[in-house]
Order: sequence, then structure tokens, then C-alpha cells
Amino acid sequence: MSRDGQQYINEVRGEVTRALIPAITKHEIRQRVCERFAASEVYAFAWIGRYNPEHEEVVPTASAGIAEETLDGVSITEDSRRAELTSEAVRTRELAVEENPVDDPLYEDRRDRALEHDDRTCAVIPLVYEETLYGVLHLATDRPHGFGAAERASLAELGATIAYAFENAEPVANTDRAEREEAEAEMTRVPAESEQERRLYETLISSTPDLVYAFDLDYRFIFANDALLEMWGQTFEESIGKTLRENGYKEWHAEMHKREIDRVVETKEPVRGEVAFHHAELGRRIYDYIFAPVLNDEGEVEAIAGTTRDITERKEAEEALQESEERFRALITASSDVVYRMSPDWSEMHHLEGKEFIADTRESTSDWLEKYIHPDDQERVKEAIDEAIRTKSIFELEHQVEQVDGSLGWTFSRAVPMLDEDGEIVEWVGMASDITERKRYERELEQANAKLKRSNAELKRFAHAASHDLQEPLRMVSSYLQLLENRYGDDLDADAMEFIEFAVDGADRMREMVNALLEYSRVNTDGEDFEPVDCETVLDQAMENLQMAIDEHDATITSDELPSVSGDERQLIQLFQNLLDNAITYAGDGPPTIHVSAERRDGEWLFSVRDDGIGIDSEKTDEIFEVFNRLHAPDEREGTGIGLAICERIVMTHDGRIWVESEPGEGTTFFFTIPVGNGEGTT
Repeated sequence: MSRDGQQYINEVRGEVTRALIPAITKHEIRQRVCERFAASEVYAFAWIGRYNPEHEEVVPTASAGIAEETLDGVSITEDSRRAELTSEAVRTRELAVEENPVDDPLYEDRRDRALEHDDRTCAVIPLVYEETLYGVLHLATDRPHGFGAAERASLAELGATIAYAFENAEPVANTDRAEREEAEAEMTRVPAESEQERRLYETLISSTPDLVYAFDLDYRFIFANDALLEMWGQTFEESIGKTLRENGYKEWHAEMHKREIDRVVETKEPVRGEVAFHHAELGRRIYDYIFAPVLNDEGEVEAIAGTTRDITERKEAEEALQESEERFRALITASSDVVYRMSPDWSEMHHLEGKEFIADTRESTSDWLEKYIHPDDQERVKEAIDEAIRTKSIFELEHQVEQVDGSLGWTFSRAVPMLDEDGEIVEWVGMASDITERKRYERELEQANAKLKRSNAELKRFAHAASHDLQEPLRMVSSYLQLLENRYGDDLDADAMEFIEFAVDGADRMREMVNALLEYSRVNTDGEDFEPVDCETVLDQAMENLQMAIDEHDATITSDELPSVSGDERQLIQLFQNLLDNAITYAGDGPPTIHVSAERRDGEWLFSVRDDGIGIDSEKTDEIFEVFNRLHAPDEREGTGIGLAICERIVMTHDGRIWVESEPGEGTTFFFTIPVGNGEGTT
């Protein structure tokens, strides 16, 4: 039980203890005790049974908060669970508890009655004083896990106090047969001495945690219990006969109570208030108090009795609860998410703020599953709930819901279990996000991806077929031109021979472009075959493929240490080869000098290929990655205009970026990135 819960139990205990003070007979004691318990918010009902040792039975004689017929015939000799629990308490002289009887299949026949009277957890407290059993007190609560260790200890002490009250009760005739028999037995005993009565009242008053005191009509204390003396830090002799101010009350406090005493004397009605002042040991505390008139035989006020209860923890809890509620309400207001509260077993939804996404629930409802969750997802939701309850862990799930307008939506729901100090779930608090802007997008994205895959596949088939279909006519054109030159070369003039040369050259360049287009289409875009690739090896292979060009132009290629990356080795070789070839092709007048490097930045590798060639106009750097785009005429520089487009496609396939920095005559540096992946090395 939480600290606040124990505080409330202590308050109930104080109420019951005070109820014993004006009680005279055993019957009055029983009835007042039952009424005080039933009037609290902690217990659903109470009944007290008188123990008859001769017949070894307990017969209910007083009750509150429950229909009388439910007590008829209940005794420890009967074959019922309540009788078994009572018998256990009588036999052991110890408190006995039965938790959640409504969930026990063995007692299905009494489930409806238990639910009707909130009889979820029961306790039987033996009323024993000096080894004499006077009866039992039966309490029930609707708390599924009530009667924790601290509560049991408190109730056991209270049971002894009630039994002591029975020991000193005054016998009286009663209309109830059992009470009359008891009264006759009591009449045979020696009447209690006034000293016994004094001990009774002193015990009851000293056992309560409340402050109990009395004033005379001159505002002087004529009584103060131990709790009040402890608060003052004074003895009884130091305090009695003194005024409020003489006992340390401040001026404003003393004057306030004097006015209230005057009002009680004038109206003969109690006065209730709340005040904060200093405790000798605990510091500033908050108290709730009642001043009541004590009337003489003529009906005149002869004294004023008072009780004061420390409600500091309760007020702090109320303030904390209010502050928490305000924060919770502010969170609900500020958030666009749905907020809900569920019972420990999710059988009831206590509250739901739907945020115009799903219908609000202001009252508890048990049909929330059918009301909100789509039939296709109900079983999946129940399975996730059962697992969360079993493990006392966070519930998380995406599922379909019925929206306010009746349409189908999607939500991501997350609920956290609220646990008590015993680790038991008392409630679930959850939030749910509308992910319908997202599920629809995911479906559209899936459809777009599927369409793109189909388009890519069709593009590959088209490029493959087109390249083969175009190669044959080009070969035929070249062959016939060469045949024309061989057969009729001596008969053709210089212009005709030049025309033939132009046509052959055009066919050859067309064949190169077709081959380049085929290579472009072969670049895989799904990344499914990626594996660790050593870029040192990739660079070596690219240089080997370009060895003739390197030797022809007397090119120098250097590099720093290069990392391993996750990728397609064939494509990466093509990437390095195209960039090196581009640097050689666009070199200046002297032999080209090229340097390759890499460094790790923000979760990716940044590669660079730098040359000292002719450079590129900065206004045209974005154009060079376009397919078939050339910055120079074919007779000026070789190339198909598709090599850098292939580079861009390869880098994009590897989830990277590529760009160029250059100025005319200052050389060119190509940069590209590849994300750091699993299994990669470092420089």
C-alpha cells in the first residue's frame, strides 16, 4: 500500500477509535464500528459477529453497508467460504484474508452477490483481549489487492482495541435474543469500577493518532492527549490549565480559536476548520479540526471538546494529484495523440480523449475492443495485451481502428503499466498516434517501388534488346562502307573518300554510345548483392584496366590508404575507372597527375579523385552528370558523354552523393560518398 493509502487507513482507524468513546454497550460498540468502516471510502461493508464458545459459533449481530439478508445464518459451522474464513480467524486468533473471491471458479455461485456488494477482497479480524475472543470483525473492499502487510498490522491493533472496549462495556437489556442472553450473563458479573471506565477512555484516546483535547469556557485546556502533548513538546502538567497563547499558539491562531469557541457556546453547534502551524518535531503541518459543545444536564455548554487530525500527507497528495492532473491535462491539450486509461486487466476502458480521430469515452466501457478495433486486428491486439499483462511490460502495437467518421484508420498505440509498491498493476495509461498520413504513404511508396522495379526491369530489357538490335545495322553500315572503299576506292575522288571516312567514324561512335548505354542500364539499383569490398583492390583493378591509357599519356596516379566499404565490387571498379579515365582524357599539355584519397565523416566515407587537368567552368559542373552531355566536340576530346552519368548512377545505388569542384585551368576534383556499413574497415 502506498504512503497515501496507509495515511487514509490511519484516518479510518482514528474514526473507529473515536466512535468507541461514546459507546456504552456491546451492541452500541458493534454497530458504531460497522458504521464507521462502511462510511469510509476504503471498505465496502462491515459486520461483527459475537462468538459463542459453548457452541463454537459466530453469529452476526451488527452490520453496515450490506443488505441484512446476506448475514442470515452465517456461522462458522456452515459449509461456506465466509464460514471457513471466519473459522480460520477463530482458530488461529489471527487476521485471515481472501483475495479476489469473484475470480475463483470454486465459488461461482456467490460471484453475482460478491460483485453486487463490491466483495472483491475480504478480511476477518479476531477481536481478542487478554486471550479472550469476543467475536470477529468482517471487512470487504473492492480493491483487488487490499489488506497489505501494513494495513493488516493496523487492523490487528484495532481489533484488540475493540475487544478491550467489549471488556469494559456496560451490560444492558436488548431486544435481540442473543444480546439479552449476553446481558443476563453480564449482569452476573461485578459491575465495572469507574477506574476501569477511566482506563478505557484513556486507552482509546491515547491510541488514536489524532489530537484530542478540551477547553473550559475561559479558553483554558482542561485535557490534552499524548499526541497533542508530543506535538507541543510538553508534559500534561505543563499544559493543563493554560490558555492557547500560554501553550505556544501565536496571536492570530489563539484569537481565531477563541472566536470559534465563542460561536460553539452561542450556537451549541460544532465548528470545523483547517489550519497550518508548527509541530515540535515534524515542522510545518496542516490540520483539520472540529470543536464540539459538551452539554450539561440543563442543555448548557459546560466545555468544548476538540479533535484535530494531521492531514499534511493527504493535502500534499491532493496537491500533487492536482498538479499531476493539470500536467496530464496540459499534455492532452498540447498533444495531438489519443490518450486513454485502462483497467489492470484491460477489461474496461476508463477514459479516452480521441482528438477527433476516434470517438471520446468519458465513462468506463467494457466493449471498447468491438467498438474501436477492426475485426481483422482484434485477436492480434488481445494477444499483445495478454503478453504485456503477463510480463508487466509496455504494450506497443500498430493496428486498425474505426475513426469518428466511420472510416478505417491506423494507429500506433503505446501503454505503460502503473504499478503499486507491491509491483501489482493498478492501471494502464496509454497514448496512440494517428498513423493513417503514414500507412497510406507506405502503401503508395510500396506501389511506387514496385512500379519502379518494373520500370527498371523493362528499361534493362529495352536497353539490352536495343543494343543488340542497333549493333547489327551499325555493323552492316560499317561493313558496306568498307566494301565500297575497297572495291571502288580507285574510282572515287577525295571528297567521296572523306564522306566514307565520316560515315565509318559515325558508325563507330554510334556503336560506342550503344555499348555505353548498355553499361548504364546494367548498373544494379537494389543493393541486394552488397558485401565488404576493399577499395585498395578496387583502385588497383581500375588502374590495370586503364594501363594502356596510363602508359600512353605517361599518367601518374597516387593514393592514400583506402577503406573497405559495403557495396558491389564490379560497380565500384567501374566508378573508379571512369573517374580516372576522365582525368586522363581531360589532362592538360603535360602528363596527368591524379591523386585518390578518402576520409571518414559523420557516418560516411568521403572519397576524392583530384587531377591537374584543364578544369571545368563552374557554371557547367551540374551538367556533366547528364546522359550524353559533352562539354567538348568529339574531334576535341574522346568519349561518349555517358561515363560520368554511370558514375552518378553507381554512387546513388550505394546511397551516396557525387559532385565536382573545378575551375578552368586549375584542375578538377570529383567527390563522392559511401555510407559506413557493417563489416567495413577503417583507414
